[in-house]
Amino acid sequence: MKPLPASLSIAQHYRDALAANGDTPAAVLWPKGRQDLRFDALTRHLPPADFSLLDYGCGLAHLHPYLDKRFKRFRYTGTDMLPEFVALARAKHPDADFAVAASPAEIMGEYDHIVMSGVFNMLYVDDIEAHKRVVWEGLETLFARARKTMAVNFMTDQVDFRQPGAFHLDPRELLEFSRTKLSRRLLIDQGYMPFEYTLVVWKDDAIRRPTMVYG
Repeated sequence: MKPLPASLSIAQHYRDALAANGDTPAAVLWPKGRQDLRFDALTRHLPPADFSLLDYGCGLAHLHPYLDKRFKRFRYTGTDMLPEFVALARAKHPDADFAVAASPAEIMGEYDHIVMSGVFNMLYVDDIEAHKRVVWEGLETLFARARKTMAVNFMTDQVDFRQPGAFHLDPRELLEFSRTKLSRRLLIDQGYMPFEYTLVVWKDDAIRRPTMVYG
């Protein structure tokens, strides 16, 4: 992810990236060609077919063709804060549903699965603790809209350097929040890249007895 200039809003930073790079991963600040690795971590728990999915912060909906190659009969909805992104995504994928949404509170309805890629990686406010509160509230709000799972990725705090305006979250802190506020049935995957990780949380965390396993 490229650093966020202090003088620009997040929205303007994305607009500039789109103008400079066109419809490419670099337009959504992923310039190094690793987007499929992220998509795999966010979706490997999905069933092979017949599900609805919300791509919150969908950008240019690059996840949609990735899903097309790997899953069948799914219903895709993408939301993003930028009307420009939503318009381009809608033109590419008329079979999908798209909407402008500036915050998780604007999401209506329910979805089997919700995914978020890079949504919280830039600081919305200068104060890190204040940004964390935005993250926690957003995760709780979106998890309430998920019927089955929610998946989200973050940049780890164990890095060689930190870019200005970027948010790096200790996985242990996310684990504690998730198991106390969301669900005890979860997975934190740090095995696909050294400085990023993905959280998957299941809505159903009931224990099946007497086998003592999840459903």
